[in-house]
This record gives sequence, C-alpha cells and structure tokens, in this order.
Amino acid sequence: MSNEAYHNYIVSINPTTEQEIERVEATGREGIDVALNKAHQAFHSWSKKTIRERQNYLMRLSDIILQQQNDIAELIAHEQGKPIAEALASEIVPVLGILKDLRRHAHKVLKPHKMQHEQLLFVHKKSRYQLEPFGVVAIISPWNYPFSVPLPEIAAALVAGNSVVFKPAPDAVLVGKKIAELFQAAGLPEEVLNTVFVQDVDAPYITHHPLVDKIIFTGSTPVGRSVMTAASHQMTPVVLELGGKDAAIVARDANLARAAKGLVWGATFNSGQVCAAVERVYVEQAVAERFIELCLREIKNVIVGDPLEPGTHIGPLSNLNQLIKVQDQVEDSIRRGARLLHGGNRLDRPGYFFEPTLLVQVDHSMPIMTEETFGPVMAIMTVENIDEAIHLANDSIYGLSAYAWTSDKKLAKRFLDELQAGTILINDAPSSWGEPNAPWGGYKMSGIGRTRARFGLLEMVQVKYTSWDKGNNDRNLWWFPYDHKSASFFSDAIDLLYSRNFATKSIKLIKLFSNKRFLTSTHWGAVLRHIDKLL
Repeated sequence: MSNEAYHNYIVSINPTTEQEIERVEATGREGIDVALNKAHQAFHSWSKKTIRERQNYLMRLSDIILQQQNDIAELIAHEQGKPIAEALASEIVPVLGILKDLRRHAHKVLKPHKMQHEQLLFVHKKSRYQLEPFGVVAIISPWNYPFSVPLPEIAAALVAGNSVVFKPAPDAVLVGKKIAELFQAAGLPEEVLNTVFVQDVDAPYITHHPLVDKIIFTGSTPVGRSVMTAASHQMTPVVLELGGKDAAIVARDANLARAAKGLVWGATFNSGQVCAAVERVYVEQAVAERFIELCLREIKNVIVGDPLEPGTHIGPLSNLNQLIKVQDQVEDSIRRGARLLHGGNRLDRPGYFFEPTLLVQVDHSMPIMTEETFGPVMAIMTVENIDEAIHLANDSIYGLSAYAWTSDKKLAKRFLDELQAGTILINDAPSSWGEPNAPWGGYKMSGIGRTRARFGLLEMVQVKYTSWDKGNNDRNLWWFPYDHKSASFFSDAIDLLYSRNFATKSIKLIKLFSNKRFLTSTHWGAVLRHIDKLL
C-alpha cells in the first residue's frame, strides 16, 4: 500500500512497516481556492517588506531547524525511509546551508543594480535593473527529498517577496506538515505561506489556476510535461526539476577502488531514489573486469535495514508503486540478456525493501539503460574507449548530472566540456546537493530553469528595466519630425558609433558636428564623459 487518500484524508504509510502512521485531512478544490486567495491577498504587504526584514524570518527558521534537527531527521526516516544519518546529511545540512546563504547574500542578488549604458546617445539617462517578485508561487515537491527540495525553494520565493502555496507530496505529507509548522514557529505571517495537502488527482487544479503566478515543480518528466501543458493555458512561467538517467564514466587511469566505492554509494544511497543517482556506468574494457569485481565487493557490503537503526546504509523504497517499478525493470533487463551479479529481489520481510542490485552485460536496447529506474540498481556497460563512453553517456533524453573518474587533467577537462548535463563531477558521486552555491537543474528532458544558488533565487523574480531621462532638451534626436535628411543623419550616426575605421569615425564626427539637430538634441556633457564608447 502506498500513501493513498481515503475519502477526505491522505494516509501516511511507514514504508518500513507498511503500517499507517497518520491521516491528514485532504485539501479539496474549495480549500485550494481559499489558500490561493489568501496568498494573493498577502502578497502586497509581504512584498513591501525590505529584503532584510524578510531575511530575519529565515534566521529564526534556521535556529529552529538547528534545535529540532534530530526530530526532523527521525520523521523523515519514519515516513520516507532514508536512514537518520543520511537524513541529517542530505536533508538538514543542505537546508541550513541554503538558509545561511540566503541570509548572507540574498540582498546582494535582489537589490536594484545600476546599469551602465553602452549606447552613447543614452548615457545621460539614469537606468537600472529592478528585480521584483512574481506574486503567488506554487511549489510542488516530491517524496524522495521531502525536506531539502521544498524548504529552500519556499525560502527563496519568500525572501524574494513572493507569497507561496506549497503542495507536499502525498507520500511525505507529514514532512510537508512539519515544514509548515517550522515557518509558523519562525513567526512568518500566516497567509504568506499556505500549505495544501492535495490528492494527486486534484494537483492539476493548482497548475491551471489563474491566481498562480509561477510554478516550481520537482518530480518525474511525464508529470512535468503535464504541468507545463497546464501552465500554458495561463502562460504561467515554470521551473521544472525533472528526472534523470545519470551516467558515470570510468577511465582506465582512474583510481578504481575509489571509483567503485563512490559509484556504489551513488547508485544506492536513499535506495537509489535520487534523480541524480548513478544509474548507468560505462567502464573502459581494459579495466572493466577489475572494476566490476570491486563494485561487486562494495555492493555486497551495503546494509539494508530499518532506517531508524544506526548501522543501516539504505532503507526501504518509499512506496509500493516504486518497488514494483524497480523490480519490473530489473526482471525485464534479465529477460533481455543482462547478467545479474547481485540482488534483484524484494526482501522477504515487511516493508518496501529491495536488494542492492548489480547488473552487467547491459546495452541501450534495455530500458534499464534508457529509462529512469529510481531504485538501488547499478548497471555497468563495458566500452572500448572514451569516445564511445561519452557518446553513450550523452545518448539519453535526460541530462541532469554526470560523473567521470580519471587521474588525467586533460581527460577531465574533456569530460567537463563534452558531457551534456547540468552538473558534471569529476572523481565524485552526487555531492553538489550539499553546496549552497551550486545550482540545480538539467539539460534536455531533465527540466527547465534552475533552483538553488544565485540562479535559483533569480528564478523567483521578474526583471524590470527602468530608465529616467534627466536631459532637458526640447526633444531627443530620434523623435519626430522625420524629413528628407533623417536617413542620411542616422546613417552618419551609425558609422560614427559602430565603424571600426578611425578615418570613417573622424569624418562622420565632423559631419555630425555641423548638423543642427545633432547639436541641439545631444547631451554633450554626458557624451564627453563617455567618449571612450566611440572606440
């Protein structure tokens, strides 16, 4: 049984025991309307607060999370299934890091920026870029990282001046409820953040809604496509953080022991329920046999168990549907000719537990190498050389992350340049999630836009260009009236401004000096202060 909604409730299921934890009242369409209206009404007063004032709420929020870190980690382990140590490392650490970064740097990013005019004829103007909030931002989050995905997005939206409607995943509804309580404890005005507990069938009502000014969605690519379609009806801008089929390349000169340790971890942590998990590995033939032996040794040492137990490496999958999907994909690959070296089965015990699995003799005719798995499965394909490895790594509809292992600097640079993904790591498995300055997002069908870091913060604002003409001439020289000399005048001005020939520039400058319109409409003081722009 997965977290299902029964009648008017969303039922939270413990994936370790398959037992009900709690029922949360579901928000129907009328409740969604109420939440969006509250957010819409709260936006005006919230957006008028200074950035510093909004940052103060994040400071209080950070202190509360710090105090409650162990309770939050235990809740995540209980409802979502990742071990407590991993919940602290991959959920609490990234959140506190990003909150700290937003407190320290959001003002620098979001404040108005003075613009330097490149156009010489405009240098008398006072212009700047203003970054202004959208309004109501709908944040729709996944179940695999129910804390560290939505909370930083909510914080970024709020510090930028938006109000928020937050829809947590039904399979992590209690973690979503906890997030709302944390913001409330930090003193955030109640209607600025509105949390709705929505059954999946009603989620499109949010993405279609005319009061939603921007959508931040994290989830699967098929659902992301539906979100984008729904948003198009209102021309609502979207950020889509979607799936991946992340590749790793192991070169013959790599530290094979380190690569095996890192890639087995990268394939199985959080039971593989990571959009940036290592799902396919390409290893050069010269070292393939040794590398596979090392991976087999490592994967046999992965401890599956209760996420509340300190020695557990990976817990259960988060829901039954995901367990079935992983098992079906593994069995399909074996039918198609893959060789199973380890795992491949559901554990014979309560809970959605699946063995860490190692497959070899795979190829791109198998869905295990082309479709997202989202489970503790590592598939290794032997290649003749690096050219083939890069080609196969890029042969995907996805492009979220990629990993390459080598001791050669030139080869590392080639990987960084040629791999088609939003994040490339050399000699490491997924780790950028813990870096506040690292943006998150992918190429191709892995999404649109970015979250986190400066780039994610800029997704929460609209750019307004403002310009104040401080001149007092009767007219600007490009205004009416046009006459028979206008075309000749503008042609001379174009040559003066953009020709790279010094003689031409000199001739045109002298010619324009004799033009009455030029002399009476140009702000000479400003022009002379910026004469270098003629160069």
